[in-house]
Amino acid sequence: MKIQVKALYRCCSCREIHDCEDGALECCRPGIEELFECPVCKSVHDDEDAAISCCGVDAVQCPSCLRDYPSISLSFQAIKIAGHCTTCNPMFTIDQQQAIQDLHYHETGRREHLFD
Repeated sequence: MKIQVKALYRCCSCREIHDCEDGALECCRPGIEELFECPVCKSVHDDEDAAISCCGVDAVQCPSCLRDYPSISLSFQAIKIAGHCTTCNPMFTIDQQQAIQDLHYHETGRREHLFD
């Protein structure tokens, strides 16, 4: 599965990082540098491959809606347990909900709930 990393842009003059290319171009002029953000720790890298391999994130694709989800998301666990993500079908049995949340906590160390 392809993991989506966020492209960022650095102004070559003041070295400030911007979310959009236009913001970086208008900052100080004359040039910008494209950077990539790790989807897990949000650290910034010079190339896309470094951002993808930074925290060793895996991804899985939902068989129903074909969205990609990184291993740090609840939907990653939902696909493994229920066969679909939380976006295209948010309906789970009580047992599935508990299993998804427990597995997510075990894998990431973060406690998140399907329905907040």
